[in-house]
Amino acid sequence: MKFFSSLLLVSFCLTSEASVKEELLSPVQTEASTPFYIGAGITLTLSIFEDAIVDPAQQETVENKPLGSFSGFGDAMGQLVPNVLYMTGMYWHSRYANDLDSKSNARLMFKATLYATMLTTLLKYTIREPRPNGEARNSFPSGHTTTAFAFASVVAARHNIYWGVGAYSIATIVAYSRMNDNAHYVHDVVAGATIGIGYGLGLHYLEKKQDKLSYNIIPIFTKQKSGIYLVKNF
Repeated sequence: MKFFSSLLLVSFCLTSEASVKEELLSPVQTEASTPFYIGAGITLTLSIFEDAIVDPAQQETVENKPLGSFSGFGDAMGQLVPNVLYMTGMYWHSRYANDLDSKSNARLMFKATLYATMLTTLLKYTIREPRPNGEARNSFPSGHTTTAFAFASVVAARHNIYWGVGAYSIATIVAYSRMNDNAHYVHDVVAGATIGIGYGLGLHYLEKKQDKLSYNIIPIFTKQKSGIYLVKNF
């Protein structure tokens, strides 16, 4: 517990020039806005045509249960397991290898997961949609899917295509497992994926934008003089 508390503290204290407002709005104020609005549009369309699309898809999935027992893997991967493993690995690598990229990756995963989870939780307990299995009124959006796609979008943004494809494959299994287990409707998982991708990519693009606007201090020592250069990147 002490380790994870330290990890959270370090993640919050890592250098970032973006304000909380910029981070909260990053899904709609960066290049992530295109996939975010597409996902929001699909979610809205599915919600409007719930009787024609959502309910039949849910009934067919529950009756056939195509994932079978493999849905347990999807459930586990939607409970922050890959997010925590990635963040922990990058954190320790940054410490022992003094790797700034790993430090940035750990920070991004933490923030993407945090902001995406906060928005999903807010919507869950504001909209209060009943789950298809009738167990609770917190179906929309899917929290498992949100965290899984936050993980996948960060991995895809920061690593090569092979890691990205693998991460998105895991996230897709998580999303479909929620329908397979009758815990969520299709528009719940689409909304969760949209939020996760929105923050994973949005915060990534925001960080890259801030890096371009950052200042660098370069010390100068010669026989004639000493001092510093303040260099600003545009």
